[in-house]
Amino acid sequence: MDALHTFLLRRIGHLLAVHPPRTEEHRAADALHRAVKITWGELEDCYDFLHRGEEDMEVELGETWDRLRLFSRSWNGTPDYDESLWPPIRYAHLLFTATPMDHEERPRHTSP
Repeated sequence: MDALHTFLLRRIGHLLAVHPPRTEEHRAADALHRAVKITWGELEDCYDFLHRGEEDMEVELGETWDRLRLFSRSWNGTPDYDESLWPPIRYAHLLFTATPMDHEERPRHTSP
């Protein structure tokens, strides 16, 4: 997690430094920086909750990780981009906590 976060901050920091404030490029880099910062905070929270025993955070952790990975995809093929360090989440199966009710089991509304 830290390696991907550091990679993104280094790249975004470079963009912010080379483009003057109020330019479209600087604004775009600033927007990306904010998105990464928010996603990183969410990822840390999910990770903390998961390690405290809240297993229901596993899916949210995976989705948040994949979102952070998505921000790095534009740098695929650059020398320090290493997808093997930042693998995608793979799901073996999905668990359903409730099944849809059959038509006959649905409660019937009666008129007062």
